[in-house]
Amino acid sequence: MLELASRPARRPGDAEYLGSLRAIPWVFAWTQNRVLLPAWFGAGTAFAAAGDDALRDLYVRLPFFRTVVDNLEMTLAKSSLPISRGYLALVDDRALYATIVAEHARAVSGVLAATSVSRLLERQPVLRRSIELRNPYVDPMNAVQVELLGRYRSGDDSARVPLLRSITAIAAALRNTG
Repeated sequence: MLELASRPARRPGDAEYLGSLRAIPWVFAWTQNRVLLPAWFGAGTAFAAAGDDALRDLYVRLPFFRTVVDNLEMTLAKSSLPISRGYLALVDDRALYATIVAEHARAVSGVLAATSVSRLLERQPVLRRSIELRNPYVDPMNAVQVELLGRYRSGDDSARVPLLRSITAIAAALRNTG
């Protein structure tokens, strides 16, 4: 319902609902529900396979790896699994959520090992503080969005406009669109 990109949200002629979704709305949706999954999913498994010593060594020696890890750190710090749990009320199959939580934990652990810190964004206190200051204002918007999504999906068309506004409000508050 919300135009997000220069192309339609779905590929034409693809009968499969999820398979027809283009990347921009896919990533945007994971940002809205505060998981940000496309940015970090799989990294934790790779980090665990490499081991902490190798991660620290790669982080020190390779600028590309350091940039990847630093970007992951920021994305993981912006994610909020407690907020994302609220969206589970909107789905029938919650089986994959445990996998998401476990991979998130592995990704955080790997970033902390690579950077030799004990807390995400420990080396970037201004960004950490910015996220900490804005989350108390964004978190209720996510709760409202869950309610509006539920109402809209159950046929309440009066929820449509507030739902669209919640989407743009959350994107603006998180200071990124996808």
